[in-house]
Amino acid sequence: MARKLKEQIDYGTTPERMDPNLERKLASPEGMYATNPAMKKGVEDVQRLVSKRFQKVADKLRQVTGIQDLSSKQVQGMVYQEMMRKLPNIMRIEAAHRDELIELAKEASLDDAEVPEGRYQIEASLGMPDTGNFRMEPEDDEDDEEEEDEEKLQFPSFDLDELTDEEILELEKHKRNIINALIQGAAKKGHYLFQKPDVKSRLDAIDPSLYGDYLGIMAINDFMYFSMEQMIEQMSQTGQGVAGKVELDDADDEEGEEGEEQPDTKIIATGLIFPILCHEIIKGLEEAKGRAGLPSDPGMREKVLGQTDVLSNEPMQLRIGPEIVEKIRFALPDDVFDPEYKGLINFFHILLYQIEAKEFLEIIGNAISEDSSKLGKAKKRFEEIVREAKQMQEEFENYKEEEDIDSDDDDGLDDFLSGLGITRPK
Repeated sequence: MARKLKEQIDYGTTPERMDPNLERKLASPEGMYATNPAMKKGVEDVQRLVSKRFQKVADKLRQVTGIQDLSSKQVQGMVYQEMMRKLPNIMRIEAAHRDELIELAKEASLDDAEVPEGRYQIEASLGMPDTGNFRMEPEDDEDDEEEEDEEKLQFPSFDLDELTDEEILELEKHKRNIINALIQGAAKKGHYLFQKPDVKSRLDAIDPSLYGDYLGIMAINDFMYFSMEQMIEQMSQTGQGVAGKVELDDADDEEGEEGEEQPDTKIIATGLIFPILCHEIIKGLEEAKGRAGLPSDPGMREKVLGQTDVLSNEPMQLRIGPEIVEKIRFALPDDVFDPEYKGLINFFHILLYQIEAKEFLEIIGNAISEDSSKLGKAKKRFEEIVREAKQMQEEFENYKEEEDIDSDDDDGLDDFLSGLGITRPK
């Protein structure tokens, strides 16, 4: 049976293969995403999305190295060693331009995420992060002991009219796992911001060798997430070797000009090298929006976060997230990508995340489906959300132009955002 499931992974013409241990995980019907109601075909959807991502990652590494077949473990090891030898030179160059690179990372990340400067306070640093306070594994649910022998909750359809507290918690966890995949998928592009022409030109002015070295290291890093499962598992369970970190905190109380809106959230990001720092900053920006999808009840919110926002879940989110993001991107109306509506995507995400869990999971399920009728439903729903997002964006921008917001009294802003259905999490 396991062999039959394993053979459902479609590698296309890609000669490389994923680590057998990862293949087995992807074939498990008990996997984090295989059990998610958004994956309507379960294992089949997970395998389809992850294998498509793997094909792109392998293609990228072949382009970077010029090696047309990387299936040999010996060749992979050689490439890995060659790329890692570049790291000391990168860190030596970056150390001499630390402040300049940190500012470039912040500027490039804000521009890519279409977030105005000043909306968040960003504290960024280059170097090895402190992984001491990572949540490695899901926290035990207080009620787990009583429910040990009970069958795992299943959601074969979305027609459940009355849900128990346990079922609501399960749906909220599934919703959060999808949002976390979207956060990681969106942040993945941060690893390659150095390829944008305006960023590359500024890096070239520092040292032309950075571009090629970044490209090699990030390409092999992506490939490792599919080919070296034991090492990735160890990193995600211990935090050892993790090269980036981000956390959200309350912004420092800073005196601004009279009437100037002050950020209420601080994004604290650390990355070993420039591409990783960009990834962590974008991840922080995406996580700030992701709070809109958390349960309003504090107790439920803490339970959900304790069981979903853990380091051990991140590898799978990095593998599947970019494909879910791309599926949603293709289902969105073109207006979202029109420069006239810059920043619209952030209002869209807030509205999407605020949709209650059952409907949210159904929308995502339709968006990632290969069924044209389901995809059509997702596109129609996205159009509705985008129309609402446009109105929200226009009202917000008009408000900012017309009203002076007293930095000592945010009640006016909070009331306005509340009217738009946005709560500023503390």
